Amino acid sequence: MNNNPIRLFLILLFSMVVFVQATEVYPEWFLFPKRYPGIITGYTYNGMTADSDAANMYLAYRECIVVGTLEILEDEANTDMLKNSNYFYYFSADSVEALRERLQPVDRFDVNIFNHDQIYAYTLDDALELNSERIDSNTLPEPVWKNKNFFEDKNYYYGVGLYTAIGLENDAWKTAEEQAVFTILTALAVNVYKIQITEKDNGIGGETSSFDQISFIKLKFLLKNITVMERFPDRKNKLFYALVRIPKNGIISPMLK
Repeated sequence: MNNNPIRLFLILLFSMVVFVQATEVYPEWFLFPKRYPGIITGYTYNGMTADSDAANMYLAYRECIVVGTLEILEDEANTDMLKNSNYFYYFSADSVEALRERLQPVDRFDVNIFNHDQIYAYTLDDALELNSERIDSNTLPEPVWKNKNFFEDKNYYYGVGLYTAIGLENDAWKTAEEQAVFTILTALAVNVYKIQITEKDNGIGGETSSFDQISFIKLKFLLKNITVMERFPDRKNKLFYALVRIPKNGIISPMLK
């Protein structure tokens, strides 16, 4: 009986080690979704089921209106810091339930076995064949796009989003995708309002002042055919990255005129 607490601790420790190893291994379709255009990814998070998330994001990424505000604080050292961001996807949700009934799960992996976080691969194509190969993320080379922000080629705009790996992983992946989309929109936005704040110190030694500038970037875009190209888990720096692509003819806004 005296050894039970020690035995329980060892079992828990072993389980945690297995959990850590498992979360570092991902299906190829998740890390390189551009290779599987017929796959629809669905996350379980905040009480939402994976099929509901997959249906929502499929419709939103096909066509949606994004409205948002980005607040950036710039100090005297010209250091930009994101203060707040509020943005929303608006899309036709009338067909969500009908789409959910058509979704066919073809693969799944567990992200967190303790709170039952999972990520699913769905398809609408009966004939789709999926490679379920698992890849150890520790063996992945750092992608060339990881340290970029926004770039483009003849037909597409690309955005890179990232979010901390500390916390719930599904939320982090979702946020990284949203940040990647927002990166593209803020790079194209021209509707910027700036407010300069001056702070004075009248203490001993004379008057000093510091300057902060807050920029409010207002966004409103119609987006079509958003595609998540790649995902990369940077375990060393505890960050998750997502690369998103939007066709140039799939971005419509009065701001671009």
